[in-house]
Amino acid sequence: MPERLDIDPELLRQLALQHQLVGDETWDWAQPPTDWLANFEPTYGKIANPVKEALERYYEARQRAGEALAREHWQTARSLRDSADTYERTDAEGANTVADSDGGGRHSDPMFGSPAPMVNGGPAAGSTGGPTTVGAVTPNGFGTPPPAGTTPPSGIDQPGAGAPTAGTGSGTPGATAAPGAVPGGENTSPSGAAPGAAGAPAASAGTGPAGGTTMPPGAMAGTGMPVGAGSGGEDRGSTAPPSGATADKTGVVPVVPTPFNSAVSAAKDNEAEPNYIVGDAVHEDLVLARTLLAAVLAATDSQVGMTWAVAVLRGPAGAGMFITSNEGRGWMPAGLYLPRQVSTPWLWDELLGSGGDDPAPWEGVADPARVLAEFGRAWGAKANASLSAIVSSGPIDPGLRGRLGEVAMEGLVAPAADVDLQVLTPDTADRLGITGSVPALESVSAVADAEVRARCVGLAVEAHAELGRVSIPGYRDAFGVRALRDRILAKVERDEEVPESWWDELRDADDLLAATMVSQRADVGRVDLGAIRVDDEVAMLRALVWERRCNELVTLLNQEPDRQVLRDAVYAHGQILEHPGFVTQPAAVEAGVDTAVERPTRAPGAVSAPTGVVGAPTGVVSAPDIGSGPPAGAVPPPVAPPPEPRQTQ
Repeated sequence: MPERLDIDPELLRQLALQHQLVGDETWDWAQPPTDWLANFEPTYGKIANPVKEALERYYEARQRAGEALAREHWQTARSLRDSADTYERTDAEGANTVADSDGGGRHSDPMFGSPAPMVNGGPAAGSTGGPTTVGAVTPNGFGTPPPAGTTPPSGIDQPGAGAPTAGTGSGTPGATAAPGAVPGGENTSPSGAAPGAAGAPAASAGTGPAGGTTMPPGAMAGTGMPVGAGSGGEDRGSTAPPSGATADKTGVVPVVPTPFNSAVSAAKDNEAEPNYIVGDAVHEDLVLARTLLAAVLAATDSQVGMTWAVAVLRGPAGAGMFITSNEGRGWMPAGLYLPRQVSTPWLWDELLGSGGDDPAPWEGVADPARVLAEFGRAWGAKANASLSAIVSSGPIDPGLRGRLGEVAMEGLVAPAADVDLQVLTPDTADRLGITGSVPALESVSAVADAEVRARCVGLAVEAHAELGRVSIPGYRDAFGVRALRDRILAKVERDEEVPESWWDELRDADDLLAATMVSQRADVGRVDLGAIRVDDEVAMLRALVWERRCNELVTLLNQEPDRQVLRDAVYAHGQILEHPGFVTQPAAVEAGVDTAVERPTRAPGAVSAPTGVVGAPTGVVSAPDIGSGPPAGAVPPPVAPPPEPRQTQ
């Protein structure tokens, strides 16, 4: 038993609003399509009357079940509002009897937006509906129909095809989800199934991978999928996990709908609406991946030869989203803010079993969808997860479709601004927050506001100097980018104004590097999954990527220095110096220059000691000082040859 119970009435009212809106939506969905049924016989003839009668029985049963479920949601909403009012009234009355008002110690209102585990279990025994919102109580009473014309917002997790769906792990109206998260089981049931239809319960939120596999450090608890290394680690605007009344003893937290959730829900409805086919299923993971990729493409500028891909991996405990580009190790441009639960395969190189210092063999692959397929193969073996969907901004390789026939794929995804990923929100993070290491995030927090400019300059100078010490066979500075950076950095370090034409030259040279990289990427369409190997051919491509990141570091100096510019600079700096394949040559040791020592010429026979005599340390017995030569007037001893020996006759 906890020592105290911390309840937030506003949270109860938010949950009540969710139940009210979902109940309204369920009621509207449960109404039969009378116009379509009325035109059924004129359209298909009397021969189809048995089908029409079966459809009428089905829609009648669906209406009864849907309206009953809607009444439960309305009753739950009323109960939550009454509970919030009662709690506030009781709390106010109890406060008058407490001498020390701080004894209870209420927590401040929590902020929402951090990733949360999902509850994917099926309906409880005797329940007429699916899983309800965490913290809500399902009453036995019934409510009244809502007023006509009520339109629920798209932020609620709406049922696919405009209707609640039943299936393994799929929730009925009222089941809320974490921001951007996917229910535990893929929804492949018919869109016309009655709400609350019994399905095989999915694994609970706490279920881990089968076989006792140990999760890599940083894996999201309760989902079985890794999240960004730096998720939630930002030094500004970061959100803390809810506590107190916002989480139960299992750690599950209800989450307020987010813009990304709303976009995914709307995309699911749009995917199913044109068909109206009984039994037609909406692949929710494919819709999820497509929505994220389309928003990323709308938020970023198109670059020559650069393509993106998004994959969804699903396991017993939930799903995870992964994104990558085909430049470097999944480089992301500045100004892109992704949902915090999105990760990248480049944070998990150790899954290949090649050692933490070895780079992943996917670097340099032209097709980002192939990179995610390779990662899904490596990750699935570790976490009991499998690829569910892959989407790409480029074409999907037919060979990849053939090898992964069970995975939903879609290529040539177009940009769509259903959700704005160019604005930082509580449920999103920048590229450093998604991929940055803990030391990198701490280094940003340690910089004072007055030192931001100096730190950005220092990062650019360091990366430029270190990159100049890298020796790659066959690589040469063909476009003069290093000389351009030298000139710009020299001006910046002297605090002088850099001519605008120099910035234009640097951008033009960087565009030439991007065009050169296209021919350096490898086409691995004929290579089997898991058979890609790193070779020396990728060294040239790495050099070009590092040059572009260094250009990016220098270009950031042309912006007004703020915390976001510093975070972008730390990210670009890490893409170079933290690359597992970045090795610099040691600095060459130069020998000293020989110097000629001139000494004064003395007369022959004169002997003198050096002018600077170094004596022994103080207190140590030393030989007497050498004099300047023999005393004046001394005659040197005569020197005569030895006598010759006598010869005997």
